[in-house]
Amino acid sequence: MWPFRSRKRRERWSLDQPLFTLSPSDPFTIRHSVEGVLVTGASGSGKTSGAGQCLAQSYLTAGFGGLVLVAKDERAMWESYCRKTGRLGDLQVFSPRGKLRFNSLDYELNRSGLGAGLTENLVNLFSEMFELAERRVGQGGNEEAYWRRAARQLLRASIDVLVLATGHVSVPELYRLVVSAPTSTEQVRSAEWKANSFCHRCLKDADSRPKTNSRQRDFEIDADYFLLEYPALSEKTRSVIVSTFTSMVDVLNRGDVRELFCGETNITPEAIRDGAIILVDLPVKEFGEIGQFAQVLWKIAFQKSIERREVSDNTRPVFLWADEAQFFVTSGDMQFQTTCRSARVATVMLTQNISNFYAALGGTEKGKAETDSLFANLNTKVFHANGDPVTNDWAASIIGRSRQFFTNASSSYEPHNWLSSMTGYTNASHVSAGLSETMEFEVQPRVFTTLRKGGPANAWQVDGVVFQGGRRFARSGKTWLKVSFAQR
Repeated sequence: MWPFRSRKRRERWSLDQPLFTLSPSDPFTIRHSVEGVLVTGASGSGKTSGAGQCLAQSYLTAGFGGLVLVAKDERAMWESYCRKTGRLGDLQVFSPRGKLRFNSLDYELNRSGLGAGLTENLVNLFSEMFELAERRVGQGGNEEAYWRRAARQLLRASIDVLVLATGHVSVPELYRLVVSAPTSTEQVRSAEWKANSFCHRCLKDADSRPKTNSRQRDFEIDADYFLLEYPALSEKTRSVIVSTFTSMVDVLNRGDVRELFCGETNITPEAIRDGAIILVDLPVKEFGEIGQFAQVLWKIAFQKSIERREVSDNTRPVFLWADEAQFFVTSGDMQFQTTCRSARVATVMLTQNISNFYAALGGTEKGKAETDSLFANLNTKVFHANGDPVTNDWAASIIGRSRQFFTNASSSYEPHNWLSSMTGYTNASHVSAGLSETMEFEVQPRVFTTLRKGGPANAWQVDGVVFQGGRRFARSGKTWLKVSFAQR
């Protein structure tokens, strides 16, 4: 890998602006970055300090904004990157120890744009966030699908009523509304329930507020749900629906996550458009499921926000960075990656092997299909040293096969007999040669087990095989190129 030195001034953030070079005649440009990058490599292979470091520092040097999701304690590393590239002032650390806060639900409700405030967008935001929770316990058949739909119906009605009554939405108030909803038709008529129920107060306030004709019809549906349909459910059915809902929101209604995401907002994903680098400093290895939820919440909000922006020929690119990306992947990433190029989003996902993603997305054929679709839309792939046969076979198949020729030769002799020995004649020999043609892997899977992993034993050099679909590298004449990345 060579740093790029431009000989003439180019328009900033032109898609053809080189970020670095893979060889003296093979630049990696902004256009390549927004087509997405996947980096694989076993633990200790140098994927983070090799290709990862090269990509991160080149994006920072070029002035990209970015969202950084972390699985381990990576704050010091990114502070070092920002310091080296003169971007330390742009680094915003979102952490329980800091002062930054982001109410993602309220942001979606009050943002600019025609789709702002739509209840279904808020419901979908919840659904994507809690896909992770469903994945942990497994997804069942039709019965489990019914409970999810019923929980979405309760969530939809609750958001509608809360927004109409108060003009804002938060997880703690959604929880209060649901647990104070009437559980019987008698309770609906009860003066005590009306006097003490937060749900009743919201219904009353929502009813009295001026509304458009469309919102009035929505409110009538919501009121019928809470005052007629919901109380009439059997106790068992209602308890399962409520439990499904409360288990979904519980993690956002406690401790650090509640403080970070359920209060006032002083930073939003829109800051990334202006060059901020937001690092969500709740490492999964430290904060567990809470850290995972927080990172995914930021990721979803960023994805929705960035795809709404207007893009010109010189719009600032932004990056979405996920090391140990299997912790943060959801099914929505597949759809996002199909369209994010036009929004100038440079997605970078780093992982040890593809099986991590298969398992993270459910371990089913559907999860495998979603993984394959996502990876197909990460056009640049960097393969570092790996001992995983599944990943190595996959990498070899991605690079593909080519027509190769093999020679063969053989010789044989007739066995000796007494007559040839007496007469002095030698037996005839038979010699044959041939040329065979076959389609064989251009890069054999075993090659990925032999790549250098950096460190002092390898002079701090990390080897990687870079593949780009639709590109023939000048140095190799092929769609792949072996590259060395400097760790220092």
